[in-house]
Amino acid sequence: MKKSLCLFVSVLIILIIGGCGLMEKDVADMDPKDLPNVTAFQDDFTREFMASTEPVEEGYYTFESKTGGYTMKFPDDASIDKGYYERKKDTFERVSYAEEVDEDYVSYYVIATYDNFNKSQDVDDLLYLLSSSLKYKGEYEDFEHEDNTIYFASKENVTKDKMTTWFRFFGLIKSNRSNQSLRYIYSIKCEEPENKCSYDLDSIEQNVKDTMKSVEFTNIELEEE
Repeated sequence: MKKSLCLFVSVLIILIIGGCGLMEKDVADMDPKDLPNVTAFQDDFTREFMASTEPVEEGYYTFESKTGGYTMKFPDDASIDKGYYERKKDTFERVSYAEEVDEDYVSYYVIATYDNFNKSQDVDDLLYLLSSSLKYKGEYEDFEHEDNTIYFASKENVTKDKMTTWFRFFGLIKSNRSNQSLRYIYSIKCEEPENKCSYDLDSIEQNVKDTMKSVEFTNIELEEE
């Protein structure tokens, strides 16, 4: 009786350990057939950034930076552009992603730039970098969210031929507890005459702000330069 009980307990322990191993298996190593049938998991490169197969909300999963420095929600219909991906150890990373509706049309494009240096970075300098990249001269709305301060703005650009209008929603997420920051730019274009695209810009703005709020910085030890 005792031998049977010991055997049962041993088998149970093995099953529990084995089950935990399966749960902790890296998404990037899993067979795509066993993953959600959405772009974020079916694209080989994008899959490397997906932290879990469990959605954080409808249409979004958890993105985890390869620096280990932050996570944020990521749309299930988007793919990361491997050709424009940049990383310097654990201090810098630039990720570009977009939703491809078809071969000739991209509905939106995002650039997220992560910085984390041993030396403290001035917020004004970070905002200057962001504004300069977009030729923006306006002010930023700022608000606190959990452990971060978020700076947000938007602008509209019309091409010289007046055939295309670009709407950009952008900002800076700055950690209140470390030197970590993320510059986030969301761009969407309208190619209809007189800007007659049926975009709900208020909804897009709120979605961008929600994505910025989803950013969580992770305390990591940096190697000395």
